[in-house]
Amino acid sequence: MKIGFSILAFLFFAVAVAAQSTNEISSLIDKGEIDAASAKVDAILKTRPNDANALTQKVRILVIKKQFAETESLANKLIVRDPKNKVAFNARGVAKRDGKKDPVGALADFDKALAIDAEYPQAAFNRALTLYSGKIGKKSDALDAFSFAIELNPENSTARAVRGRLLNEFGRHKLALIDLNKAASTNKTVAVFAEKAYSELMLAISGEGSLLEDANRDAEAVLRAEPANSTALAVRSVYKLQKNDRDGAAADAQNALQSDPNTYLAHITLGYIKRLNKDLNGAFAEFEAAHKLNPNSPWTGDELYKIAGQARETNPKAAAVYREQQSRKIANSRKQLEFLKLVVEAEPWDYNAYEKLDKSWSDLRNLIEKANDRITYVGGRTVIKDVPEYDVEVKAVRDYWYDLHTRNPKNVCVGFFKYGYFDRDENGLYDQNRKKHDSTKLNYLKGELANYDGTNGAECAARLALFIANIYQTPYSTEKNFDLAKQFAERSKQIKADLKDDPNTISGVAMNADESLKETAYWKAQDDGWKKELEAMKLRAASNSDGSARGRGGRSGDPIKERAAIAAFDRVHPQIERLAEQVIGAASKVQSGGTFSNFYRGTRQRMSRLQSEISALYRQFMAQHGDHLPQSMADHLRSDVYKTTGIRNDYTTGEAYQTYQGGGCSNGWSGYGC
Repeated sequence: MKIGFSILAFLFFAVAVAAQSTNEISSLIDKGEIDAASAKVDAILKTRPNDANALTQKVRILVIKKQFAETESLANKLIVRDPKNKVAFNARGVAKRDGKKDPVGALADFDKALAIDAEYPQAAFNRALTLYSGKIGKKSDALDAFSFAIELNPENSTARAVRGRLLNEFGRHKLALIDLNKAASTNKTVAVFAEKAYSELMLAISGEGSLLEDANRDAEAVLRAEPANSTALAVRSVYKLQKNDRDGAAADAQNALQSDPNTYLAHITLGYIKRLNKDLNGAFAEFEAAHKLNPNSPWTGDELYKIAGQARETNPKAAAVYREQQSRKIANSRKQLEFLKLVVEAEPWDYNAYEKLDKSWSDLRNLIEKANDRITYVGGRTVIKDVPEYDVEVKAVRDYWYDLHTRNPKNVCVGFFKYGYFDRDENGLYDQNRKKHDSTKLNYLKGELANYDGTNGAECAARLALFIANIYQTPYSTEKNFDLAKQFAERSKQIKADLKDDPNTISGVAMNADESLKETAYWKAQDDGWKKELEAMKLRAASNSDGSARGRGGRSGDPIKERAAIAAFDRVHPQIERLAEQVIGAASKVQSGGTFSNFYRGTRQRMSRLQSEISALYRQFMAQHGDHLPQSMADHLRSDVYKTTGIRNDYTTGEAYQTYQGGGCSNGWSGYGC
């Protein structure tokens, strides 16, 4: 028995030593010390040529050294000896993929390795890489596979780098940048930084302008290491174009295409440059090439649609593309609209779901309007054509919100979005004569806010409170009450304190409680000033009771009505100036986008709404006081209104300009009162 125990002890000792050696070899391989690991394996195999653990480590070394034939041969032997050897299956898969160029066979081996160990990181990564490089299945399959590999090994920088590239291809640039930043912390390869620069550029042109400099910095770093890198050249070309260096941008774009003719971004840059140079046919050719290379990109599609519309008068191909793009966009917009209706039904308390639906309907109407040339300008006058398809959608959106409210009368989100169509008639058309009184609006808004149950639809309820505050803080409203305005702004903050204040949003209603409180304080100060001025005017009127106030320029000759008109002017003029500041802020925001200003669609739309508000305020004032206002004041007010409502942004360059010829502004507009 003593001899038996001794032998058993010796065997356990030998196994422990072998395991320790194998672990040491595995550690060396993981550290990249392949030669040292190889020497230790050879030493073991010299005395124990059939040692399964040593042979398993050897197959890892062979695949790392790219000795694929030897890898596959040894892996086959190991699998025969042990059908559960996951390392052998993984190594043979790599040999098939990279040696024999057999991605399908490789994928089968990786699947077998994962069947043995579902959480084997190397096999999970190689499976993902094979799906991607072998173009097996859909790209979404590869994306899911990389996500699983990263879940198993979050430190795999190559997996993050490739997933970042895939996310870029799917247009999910923010998520891509997260992956690429993590990958770049340990993986300093050119490919990672080039892809990172692309992510930053796409986010910059989507509104995160501060990332433009980051994109250029990373592109420059890539080009120092690899001067012909097509992605970095294309990114830098867009950066130079944004900085108005057209020649430099064109040179970089052309070099990018020489390096890789499939660089769609370079065609985008050349398309912008040719359009700026008034070469519409040349620009059409560039944007068409970009769209063919990247047909799933909204950017290439939008630019092709835009340039086709500009070139269609002289280019039959552009005209055909324009019609085709219009039909496709309208059809896609209708599909999106129906999908978003389902989202609203599934998420009945989600403010963002409702907002996306409302915006989608607005986008559809704009597409129909453009497709049918509904609005044209003839002889300096606006001509609006009757388009039944457009009228149907105008009525449909109004009916949708009213019907939804009938079915869900207690849903604060439905009530909030119905309010946007409160002044529309049965056909969905705005009618100034049917505009609801502020007291009616307040009753409606308060009734909807009362439906808030303290949990569901918090953002909608908070915005309802802001709309109520906005009416109470409006100086010319008969419901003006600054104390109540403050109360409802505070109520909004109590409901939801973290409402987002989007810098791209220029609106007549505050975006959060703090902004509303500032607006209330501003208008209260203005109102207090007007009250003091009114008292002073009353004193002056009393001292001029002999009628000596006549002849000061009022067109009616009635001094009492003239004084009332001047007092009203002092109230209205600051309001128009305040709204004008918001219009100018919107125009400046769009102008800052330069050649990418077409992405600021929401800001353009809000700018138009503010201009309409200024016009309505001006018409209302002039209808009541215009005949009694001194001519100089009437001229000044008209000039201010026309200059502000006449501000436009060029859709190609983003440049702000004036359409009002009576003022001092023109192309190159630089500010209010120029």
